[in-house]
Amino acid sequence: MGKNNPGTPVSEPGKEVLLDRLRLVLWSDHQGLVATLLVTVLLSASVYFAVQWNASKGLVDIDEATHTQFLFQVDLNTASVGELALLPGVGPKLGQSILAHRDERGRFKDHAELLTVPGIGKKKYQAIRPFLSPLEGRESQE
Repeated sequence: MGKNNPGTPVSEPGKEVLLDRLRLVLWSDHQGLVATLLVTVLLSASVYFAVQWNASKGLVDIDEATHTQFLFQVDLNTASVGELALLPGVGPKLGQSILAHRDERGRFKDHAELLTVPGIGKKKYQAIRPFLSPLEGRESQE
């Protein structure tokens, strides 16, 4: 049986073969091919991103972005506090007041009944009105 000399490094059998192949690719006549492939990939990526940038017309300046208005409608007779709080000028506290009014007096028959809820005046009613869905059984609303 052979002895290992303390000064001789022990290596794995497949490791040397792998290192030799890497040296062959990186330090031989293939360097030109590897460099050409690398430059081709970089140029292709540059062209791709330039085309994408042009297609999207660049960055959007927030000052020039168009304002998008989201429209939604709330049914006074089925809405939760969270849904009512989405209405302009109505927070959780006023939403709770609307629910309390509905619980005490029953379903809303007309949107104008909101004016009897404490905390809702004519100005707030006018702001809320476009977001209210038509009430059941009523063809037209004010």
